[in-house]
Amino acid sequence: MPHFVYSPEPAHRGARFAESTSHYQRPSSQVSRRQEPARLDPPDFLFCVALGLVVRSRKRDHKTAAGLEDEISAQLTRAGIANHISSNLATPISSREWSITSELSIRSRPNDHHFGMKLVSPFSFFSKRAEAWQADIRAVLRTLNAHFELTTTHQCFTHVHIAPASGYWELSQAKSLARSALYFERCLDALVPPYRRRSVWAKSNRNNVYFQALSMTECFTQIDAQTSFSGLAARMSWCDADSPTGVALGAQPGVDFQHSTFRWNFVNLNEGGGLGTVAYRQPPGSTSGSEVISWVMLVGCLARLCCGPGGMLQPGEKPKLKSLGEWLIYEAEWSGLPHKSLLKDLVRSAVPVTPTAGTVPGMDADAITIDEDQRLRLKANDRDVASEKYRRLIKHL
Repeated sequence: MPHFVYSPEPAHRGARFAESTSHYQRPSSQVSRRQEPARLDPPDFLFCVALGLVVRSRKRDHKTAAGLEDEISAQLTRAGIANHISSNLATPISSREWSITSELSIRSRPNDHHFGMKLVSPFSFFSKRAEAWQADIRAVLRTLNAHFELTTTHQCFTHVHIAPASGYWELSQAKSLARSALYFERCLDALVPPYRRRSVWAKSNRNNVYFQALSMTECFTQIDAQTSFSGLAARMSWCDADSPTGVALGAQPGVDFQHSTFRWNFVNLNEGGGLGTVAYRQPPGSTSGSEVISWVMLVGCLARLCCGPGGMLQPGEKPKLKSLGEWLIYEAEWSGLPHKSLLKDLVRSAVPVTPTAGTVPGMDADAITIDEDQRLRLKANDRDVASEKYRRLIKHL
């Protein structure tokens, strides 16, 4: 995982090296261990974040979501934050502005003037000008909190969409991220509330016929065998037709399909040619800028670590949250990210998950309520704002 190779050349100033990486095995070399390693820079990533929240105006009793969308847009505009309302399918999406729309997966309470809303950020470079995107996120959440009551339910979320800075994935990069997503699943589970570990909106990527009965080594073999982005997307986002999600969506018996409601959503890679974002969907709703920034840091640092040069994961060894946290924080330091303490606090807040005896590791109950059943159908034809932003963005890269 660490971006090092052994080299007789002096290491980059400030680079540090650990003899043991816990999860990773370094490439063999004839160079003496006493010589310092040279740092190889990892790839940078583009990202946008989608925030799903329950929102109510502090001053106005809106009867409809449309009225609340208008007020949110007006308040952001007054604060100097470029935005647009994207509920209307005819409205063009901008990759440089915040998008505001109703969120169908979150229950609204019109009689109480509370509505499920989604705000999707512009795309930004993760490590370049990080102070700018952090300031933008803080400004948006500060404005929202000043004029609206922000609350969260089990359906609320913080989704982080990423793609390489070039705009396109290499298949090897996408495979590396997929392996890390499976390997570190229980470590990442420790960072979220219990209800996001068993959510129908963020199911385990091992919750399918490809992975559920396999060892981690066998899962890696499945990933390594894929020769296309569509094949990889199928392994990571495959939904059984007879699962509660499949039944809710009216899938024909025996006709399994890809679906976005997994912890790591690889479905967008079906666009082909390395196009599309991968989204980490498990984090809960965030009501402060600091919370949002910490999740973006986590995803960006993990992507840089697993997709950059360095050693390989050892699937036969048990992942360790402590070691993962150390490398994430180290990557944040190397990337020069401001406010690294937010990532440190997120890692320190982890509550280790103890698997239930007799259950398959990574397997979720996938039991859903009547309300979730209905909302899965409502979301089936919903506008994918983040993907539209990405498609517009790559036209200008």
